Parts: sequence; C-alpha cells; structure tokens
Amino acid sequence: MTSKHKGTAERLRHFREACALSQQQVANALNIERSTYTRYELGKTEPNLSSVVKLSAIYNISPTELLPMLEAEDDSASRLKDTVQANSPIFQLSKDERGLVALYRALSKDEKKQLRELIAKLRRG
Repeated sequence: MTSKHKGTAERLRHFREACALSQQQVANALNIERSTYTRYELGKTEPNLSSVVKLSAIYNISPTELLPMLEAEDDSASRLKDTVQANSPIFQLSKDERGLVALYRALSKDEKKQLRELIAKLRRG
C-alpha cells in the first residue's frame, strides 16, 4: 500500500466511523458493492472523483479532507470523530436511520428535492 493510498484509506475509515455508519451503508449510498468500499478502506484501490465527491457529502466534509495529498497532514478525521461523538445526535439514530442519512447526503440537489416532494406527498396520503 502506498502512503497516498494508506492516508486516504485511513481517512475513509475514520470519517465513516465518526459518522457511525457501516461499510454497507456507505456502499449503498455510493451504489457500489460493499467489497469495493472495503478495498477503499484497505488502501487496495482508491475511489474515483465522483465517489470522493459523494463521500464528502455523506461525511459533510470538503473533498480535500479525504485526500491527504491535497491537504496538509493533520488529525482532521480524529477531530471530526471527537466532535461528532460529543455533539451530534447521529448516535441517537438507529442503524437504518443513519443509513438513510448517508443515502440522502449522496443524492444530487435535484434528487433531494424530488425525495422531499415524494415524502410530503406520502404524508398527505
């Protein structure tokens, strides 16, 4: 594993854990197999640019925070984990609810609007 791959892999794992998501939930949000996502976290492969953008949306961070070659090495993933655990209600959500949040964050702006409209329509019955 190259140091570049290792840095990205470690960050992916830390951000996922900080958001209390499983590998399967993230893979579902990216519309990829869990094994593919696992290879990202193991540093065997790296996500493409589209996946990096989606991952940054899922984790609510800048894409540069996932790519150590674009940002000075720091402990941003550890800081995020500490902050999320101390301040975020995400840990009060069920596993299914966290998965839905990840799926929602991976949607485009238009897809999010369509989903909100669909939910409003369903609630009206």
